[in-house]
Amino acid sequence: MESIYEYIRRTGTISIPLKKLLSWAETVPLKEILEAADTVKQKYAGTGVELCSILNARSGRCSEDCAFCAQSAWWNTHCAPKPLISFREALYEAQQCEAKGVHRFSLVTSGRCLSVEDTDHLCRVYEGIASKTSLRLCGSHGLITEKQARQLVSAGVSRYHCNLETGPNFFPSICSTHTIEDKLKTLSCARRAGLELCSGGIMGLGETLQDRLEMASLVAQAGAVSFPLNILTPIPGTPLQNCRIPQVHEILLSGALIRFLLPHVTLRYAGGRKALGVHVVEGLHGGINGLLTGDYLTTTGRSIEEDLKMITSAGFSARAHDITLPPNGLLQREELR
Repeated sequence: MESIYEYIRRTGTISIPLKKLLSWAETVPLKEILEAADTVKQKYAGTGVELCSILNARSGRCSEDCAFCAQSAWWNTHCAPKPLISFREALYEAQQCEAKGVHRFSLVTSGRCLSVEDTDHLCRVYEGIASKTSLRLCGSHGLITEKQARQLVSAGVSRYHCNLETGPNFFPSICSTHTIEDKLKTLSCARRAGLELCSGGIMGLGETLQDRLEMASLVAQAGAVSFPLNILTPIPGTPLQNCRIPQVHEILLSGALIRFLLPHVTLRYAGGRKALGVHVVEGLHGGINGLLTGDYLTTTGRSIEEDLKMITSAGFSARAHDITLPPNGLLQREELR
């Protein structure tokens, strides 16, 4: 059987068809897939591990019916509503993150979109953080217009986050109040305004591996430079409260295969990565080069100090990524192992 390396050398490209990736998942040992994904990572994305942290800047009472989300007003999850964050609170949290070694910091708000007033307030908050820290700022505020995206750019935000969540065929199974096309439109607006893109999804919604890879293909087409890979934490009261949490093998495999579709990006384990336990390190040696650190929106995470210690112990350094996407994924035959 032709190995992954033999296939890449023969074809001279890492633009691997989905059908071939799905075949590898069934026939190639996980160890070989992880090693190959890590070789691609080292060649195209480097070896440093980027840390980002998020802050819940408004929670609860969301009008959208995302089946996995504790903040949706459709579900009885006992998620306590929180109003839009003040500048003082946001600045304090940002400075704490910077002092501990975080590279990127994002405010995240619940809700389908931002009102004019909310946009103006958040822009003032971002401007203040940008003037008092050296953090790279990201925003995650639902569906936005190009005008709002340009306001965020002017306020010092460099990257916009909008997860596709899953593949286009499975998306209607988890949300009916907006579409994956709405999300792609938001990403397009953000990119036209000059923002970098961060977009990924969630494992464990009931989707297939093919759904995950189709999602990653759309993210690649959108031009994202960051892909957060979340693992579902089933929330009591949501329609997905009884979903099975993906197994370690499945998480490692999915991340590694996604690396072939997105060779240059920061591919980061995000919410729910506690499902991996100590196996996060295997992911860092298998195509992953970023971590969402600290607490998440409605669930607890791992401390920044613990993550930094783990990264160093695994033989990596923590550093921010500067990514310029190439026009294609062509690979010189002699350059990969």
